[in-house]
Amino acid sequence: METNANDRDLVEVMKRYFAVKAEVEDVRSRLEAARRESGEEIGAFYNPRTNQNHAADIVRSHALKQEMARLMEWAEAWGRQSLAPGEA
Repeated sequence: METNANDRDLVEVMKRYFAVKAEVEDVRSRLEAARRESGEEIGAFYNPRTNQNHAADIVRSHALKQEMARLMEWAEAWGRQSLAPGEA
């Protein structure tokens, strides 16, 4: 199977997607462990304005999730483009 620059770009995007996903899972795991330990309600704990101790991780988690969404949108657009009729 022959690969081109677009295919290699897609592979790099997907590598980044899975790296970000692993980081999200790590941050989420740490945050949830801290939340359980504190006994706080979910809504209060995950509010970066009221939870200064974990605000950086909460904001980071949101930013990483947005990055995952952008990466997946790019991959989906690439998939639609590569399946376009007449480009075989």
